[in-house]
Amino acid sequence: MTLFKSLLLGSAAGLVAVAGAQAADLPSKKAAPATYVKICDAKGAGFFVVPGTDTCVKLGGLVRVEYDYRGNQTTGTTDATTAGSTSGWYQRGVISVDARTPTAYGDVRAYIQTRIQAGSGTMNQTEAASLEAAYIQFAGFTFGQANQAYSFMSSWGYMSNWWTGWPNGVRQLSYTAVLGGGLSATVSVQDGNSNASGMGLNDSAQAQSWDRNGPIYVANARWDQSWGTAQVMGAFSTNQPAIDTATAALSGDAYSVGMGLKINLPMLGAGDTIEFTANNWDGLVKLGVGNTNLQTPSSGSWGPIAPLSTMSVVNSSGTAVGTQLQHYWNKNWRTVLQGAYAMIDNPTFAAGVKTRTDDVTATSLGAMLIWSPVAQFDIGLHAQYVRWENKNGTTGVKTNDDNMGYKLRVERRF
Repeated sequence: MTLFKSLLLGSAAGLVAVAGAQAADLPSKKAAPATYVKICDAKGAGFFVVPGTDTCVKLGGLVRVEYDYRGNQTTGTTDATTAGSTSGWYQRGVISVDARTPTAYGDVRAYIQTRIQAGSGTMNQTEAASLEAAYIQFAGFTFGQANQAYSFMSSWGYMSNWWTGWPNGVRQLSYTAVLGGGLSATVSVQDGNSNASGMGLNDSAQAQSWDRNGPIYVANARWDQSWGTAQVMGAFSTNQPAIDTATAALSGDAYSVGMGLKINLPMLGAGDTIEFTANNWDGLVKLGVGNTNLQTPSSGSWGPIAPLSTMSVVNSSGTAVGTQLQHYWNKNWRTVLQGAYAMIDNPTFAAGVKTRTDDVTATSLGAMLIWSPVAQFDIGLHAQYVRWENKNGTTGVKTNDDNMGYKLRVERRF
């Protein structure tokens, strides 16, 4: 019996050894190496490397929902109420792609940003897609639809700003030279027919009369330091009307010049800043006025005030100033205070001949309270008071228009 057990165990051990040897001779299947997305820290937060290339890409976007309420509008010579309160809703979705590839001349960058929007009531917007930006940057050059090189003031306000409220960039060919010590300079040739270019083409008659605007030439010099930023800027264009109509303004040169100053205020709170800007223009009204974040009232929207929408603002001239202060109470709460004022000489034309010049003043004051439970997520309320006064250049009669508005915005950026 003992001999039998010994033979059985020995046979089993032999079979195991042979099976193990044969298994060792078989080809083994190793697990495929895992593919991981590489982070591109050199380009900033959110960039990753496209597999198989040396291109870094960042995907971004925004979702915005707003509720807008307007109080009773007053107008005329006695501040009589002429319009009841109104309200509306607005939604916006934005997607952006930023791709950068290193070259011997620096990065070649391609950027595109699109928007889909819809609204109702005071925020009446057709459901439509729009191209906000599409440009290529290489060796200091910018080709395509990008931010206006003239602008300086940050767009913190929630109220729609007609003058520069178009979020779409302006079509351009620009060059930026980095001079060292925080100093840079930009020169730009821009499309004179673009909404963001600076012309004040407000009604259909003017749009037809001025649809052959020449290019707008823009330049700025900027100085960025630890204490803040300073900038001087200028723009020039020659207006050439295509046809002569009853409302067409005279042709001629147009310009806008301005300066801006941003001061960091860490002694008040981390991230606190105050900004100032002043502009003088003749013809390029959107640049001269819009750069101040001036808001303008009307009965149905925050669009252009009546004298500036029905008359030849293409040849208007004037001076505008603006300021805004941003204060962080802590990392979750901040407030913004805004103010702007403009003095405008606004001509009226008949068959290309100037008949009178109205004196217009416009004022806007705003305050915002914003809560950010987490980074890139805001819930904010904006209250805005706006007023214009107009003195007819022929009769001397003064009229005015003022309004209060409130906007609640919920916005998530990613």
